[in-house]
Amino acid sequence: MLLENPSLENIILNIDKFNEDSVYDFLILCGENCGLDYEKLIQVLSDKAVRFCGGIFPSVIEGNTSHSDKVLLLQVQFDSDPILIQGLDNGDIKIPPLQGLKPEGSLFILVDGLSDWISKFVFSLYKEIGSEYQVFGSGTGSGTFERINCVFSHQGFFKDSAVVVSLKNPITQSTRHGWKTIAGPYLATKTTANVLEQINWEPAYKIYKEIIEKEEEVVLTEDNYYEYAKHYPFGVHRSSGENLIRDPVALENNESIRFGAEIPSNSVLYLMKSEIEDMLSAGQNVCKDVINRCKKGEFLFIADCISRTWILNDQFADELENIASEAAVKNLPVYGVLSMGEISSANGGLLDYHHKTIVISILDKPEEKDGK
Repeated sequence: MLLENPSLENIILNIDKFNEDSVYDFLILCGENCGLDYEKLIQVLSDKAVRFCGGIFPSVIEGNTSHSDKVLLLQVQFDSDPILIQGLDNGDIKIPPLQGLKPEGSLFILVDGLSDWISKFVFSLYKEIGSEYQVFGSGTGSGTFERINCVFSHQGFFKDSAVVVSLKNPITQSTRHGWKTIAGPYLATKTTANVLEQINWEPAYKIYKEIIEKEEEVVLTEDNYYEYAKHYPFGVHRSSGENLIRDPVALENNESIRFGAEIPSNSVLYLMKSEIEDMLSAGQNVCKDVINRCKKGEFLFIADCISRTWILNDQFADELENIASEAAVKNLPVYGVLSMGEISSANGGLLDYHHKTIVISILDKPEEKDGK
């Protein structure tokens, strides 16, 4: 449910109300302007032995609207205590033993979306769990790109970290982005974490600048760089399905380009572009796909990349309306977040971290899915 008045007292009141008849666990997803005292919230919930995890986002979504000053309180059933994973600032990532996980449910992940080593974390987790789990989640953080603590659980309030929790709720999921190839292929010949240094053995920005200046008939400078770059991400080649989008967020002094997540060395890249109608169609089609495959969904969860709002602008309202209208066909409540990157295993079980993408996941009640 969406909490219109997201005070600590109101969160506790609603948790107690939900747990009058049954014991639930909670995902607490917070718009960045909701003004909560997170340290106090963590302490109170821990003292009450409530199992929870949560994160801060540019906005949260209910139905066809988004809110930066409200909180989503989602009832789920954990199959494990939330697991904290750190080291996303320096790449020293150690996945602790993930005991008791059951592939009948799903894994939910919240990760600091501005960390340098998110893809390494995702790959390290994939090596531990393999392809039999349905995994979904989101990058957290502020839409201003200020580095803040943005994920929390009973273990505390963190940045450069991730929280992984096993849910008893199975999911049906899919991803789309609507971006099309306009140039390539290229080879990422030198990379360091999320910095692309060379394309085809030449400075990455030199190649990128030449293409955009030809496409837009402008002179690209440091001042107008992101005005155009947000429309021209790179796609990391995938042999099946859509390419994996990487968002070029900043220039480095040595003609390198910093991205929102790592680009593997020697990966094959394509330059991508999208039209408004293609993006809107992607949102509608991914929702139709999941709804057609789900059985008895409890609610629909959307991780919709914050950068899509910067491109769609006023038409982002159409994206949310399209999804809400499709969900209404099966009377599914719609909840979600404007995300700082999206996590999904929808691509044949391969776990990926996405940008400029929509991930739709429909959660079932465990007893409904299991026929209990």
